[in-house]
Amino acid sequence: MSHDRWTTWSRSRTLALAGLAAGAAALLLAVLLAFGSEQQTVAVAKAAEATIVSRTVHIGASRVAIRVLPGGTCFTIHDGASTHSCPKRLGPAEIGFAVTPHGVGGIAGRNVHAVIIRLTRKGTVWATLDKGAFYAKFPEGYRARSVVKVLRDGSRRAFKA
Repeated sequence: MSHDRWTTWSRSRTLALAGLAAGAAALLLAVLLAFGSEQQTVAVAKAAEATIVSRTVHIGASRVAIRVLPGGTCFTIHDGASTHSCPKRLGPAEIGFAVTPHGVGGIAGRNVHAVIIRLTRKGTVWATLDKGAFYAKFPEGYRARSVVKVLRDGSRRAFKA
């Protein structure tokens, strides 16, 4: 083997081994960092999911399960189907709602006096409001077009369903 060929071969081999060693070191570092941060990530996630208060309000054959979390309030509607929502904020004059194939349900602030559901084919139903939760079942063949909140002062605001 000539000297030039030996130098090229050993230089290539040295570069390959150095690259392999650098990759192994990077992998080891990533694994060590992942193990260290996994416990912290799990602790943060558990704290974020910690339920402060949980209650279920039964309205007819349906129910609204409400969970107050450190980051806000979430609710789940169960009426033969199931849907879930977590409004970004819920002040005393606000509502959060979700639509299922059978009805509309949600949560309402303390200044909300009533919730009206406007339906297709000129239909309207009033939701039953109980302990900060509401639900309205609509007749077969109808769908929700909008949800209207009525405040204690009589003012109204409609939201697209």
